[in-house]
Amino acid sequence: MYRGDSLILVLLSLFIMGWFVYLFRRWLLAPPKAKISIKPDPEVTVSEAVELLEFAGYEVLTGKRKVSLSIHVNDQLELESRLFIDHFAAVEDELYVVKLARDRKPLEWTGSGLRDHLLVYQLLYSQVHGVLYVDLKRRSIEKIRFSIDTEGD
Repeated sequence: MYRGDSLILVLLSLFIMGWFVYLFRRWLLAPPKAKISIKPDPEVTVSEAVELLEFAGYEVLTGKRKVSLSIHVNDQLELESRLFIDHFAAVEDELYVVKLARDRKPLEWTGSGLRDHLLVYQLLYSQVHGVLYVDLKRRSIEKIRFSIDTEGD
């Protein structure tokens, strides 16, 4: 060994150990990911929405799904609710939640409107790349992705 080699080895070892401590802390403090699995239906009923999605190159994996929710308020009041997902669809290796446009609940095309209406679906399933908003009247499919900056204020 040459002079100074041991100093370089000590510094390199300290750097590698520090990097492992950083990665471990980041893993330890990360929020848990949802463990909800998406199992494709053996057969999906063909509808206008399914035809439109398949024509656009998406593979429709499921029919309508219901996610039941229990809401606890101050450990006393328990409320029940549910979310409905119209379909799950995939293109290449990307998975999407599909929501159909509804006349009685129009979507406001602003940042806060999209967030309030659609963000919950991407947060519910960690493996989802975004939401496909299908408007059958306009025969359009809008791909909406949310990027969440956890470092910002």
